[in-house]
Amino acid sequence: MTPQLVLIEWVDSHAGRGWRSFDEFQEIAKPLYCRSVGWLVVDNEECKLVVPHISGEMLQGCGDLVIPTAAIKKTTVLRKRG
Repeated sequence: MTPQLVLIEWVDSHAGRGWRSFDEFQEIAKPLYCRSVGWLVVDNEECKLVVPHISGEMLQGCGDLVIPTAAIKKTTVLRKRG
């Protein structure tokens, strides 16, 4: 398999620290918008797995990140296979 280089835009949950007023909760009550770039190694119905660091000779990767498909807002191909 020859992976594609992709930019994935996705949303994630986040948590606060310490005490906050209820007014502050209203301001921060939204998902965290994330962007990740890497080589798309797994692409199935449940998730996409991207790896930012690869070694071409032995086809190994490091720094893998699994993103649930339901969290993905947009995927942009930066470099096609081959």
